[in-house]
Amino acid sequence: MKNYVLHIPEGVRDYLWEESYLKQQIEDKTRKLFTSYSYNLIETPTFEYLDVFTLGDESYQNPKLYKWMNKQGEIVALRSDMTRSIARVVATQNSNRPMPQRYQYVSNSFRYPERYQGKVHEFTQAGIELIGASSIEADVEVINLAIEAMEAVGIEDFTIHLGSAKFLECLLKDIGATKAQQANIYEAIDKKDAVKVQNILRDTQATEALIDVISKLMQQVGGIELLEKVKAQPFSQATLHTLEELENIYKALVEDNKAEYILFDFSILSYASYYTGMMFQGYTEGIGEAVIEGGRYDKLLAYFGVDVPAVGFGLNIYAVLQKVKSNKQPTLPAKTLMICEPETRKIMKQIATQFRQEGLVVEQSVAKGLEEALDYAIAAEIGGVLHFKNEKEVDVYDLAGRTVQTVALTSLQEEGE
Repeated sequence: MKNYVLHIPEGVRDYLWEESYLKQQIEDKTRKLFTSYSYNLIETPTFEYLDVFTLGDESYQNPKLYKWMNKQGEIVALRSDMTRSIARVVATQNSNRPMPQRYQYVSNSFRYPERYQGKVHEFTQAGIELIGASSIEADVEVINLAIEAMEAVGIEDFTIHLGSAKFLECLLKDIGATKAQQANIYEAIDKKDAVKVQNILRDTQATEALIDVISKLMQQVGGIELLEKVKAQPFSQATLHTLEELENIYKALVEDNKAEYILFDFSILSYASYYTGMMFQGYTEGIGEAVIEGGRYDKLLAYFGVDVPAVGFGLNIYAVLQKVKSNKQPTLPAKTLMICEPETRKIMKQIATQFRQEGLVVEQSVAKGLEEALDYAIAAEIGGVLHFKNEKEVDVYDLAGRTVQTVALTSLQEEGE
């Protein structure tokens, strides 16, 4: 029989020492960046009523939620999406505040992606939501911030795939695709199954020429030349208007010197069904999933009783962590181990406090003697050791260089003055 005490469930993991420290650094960098753009921190409950996460959701790949019935007979679920939780907060607590409203978060969410084996079930996201703004400038701000977030956390080789939920919706409406056919097409696109896409399209009003255009388009990613090529197709005015929106966003990004990161991708899909306009996903070499994902969702808040537009994104901290680790092995900050004798305990603590106030990491030895403390320092790879051997002198050990030097205690006190 399996001993569950020594194991963790599928889809979750532990973060230890260097990795946990690096994760915290990444999260801190996103908070600092988002704050500089006037996004305000928000925290929501880890679990809420199930309806918060399912209201209006018709996604073909809606993940299973971690849900249960509480003692009151109500069905609750672990948070699967911060965007929905923030929508609830805006509707119930902040609807009377001036718009637009800017929110930022670093939070864990939970999903059970049944169709995707090996994916994490608990994950940390750092993200923003810009509520109450429908302008192109709002879209551009969010994309700019997504690009700067990738840079801030140390990812340099990345691209932002820009597409539109509205484009595919209009296109499928033009050819008379039913809701069931649309769902099947979305699923086939997600699986990169071009043959299935073509077969489904043949049951619609699409001509063979248009079927060929659509199936090829779902497999292409490219720069502004791809957008120009798509605009030249004989699509309806509504469909072409969605392309004009993307073009206007791109032009603004050119002015902001961010266009170099942009690739147009009309096959972008999301687990979330609430996107209504532009969508984007960020990719980097070596990571097999989107590191960042976002877009415009102008109808979601209406389900919660506040009909306002919104746009935002979430950054996958776990994916960022894997990328950053592949470039540089994470390390903990340098430490100093301090060892005292009974008569030097008080002065050692004073010096330790002084060092910590200066931003240094100081560990006080709890060993039973000098030899045991030095053995620990070597095993723990602590390079610097201070032994307060009497009230006047301190032995300074450089374990990396295997040297020891005796200095006057006053010299350490003077360094902090």
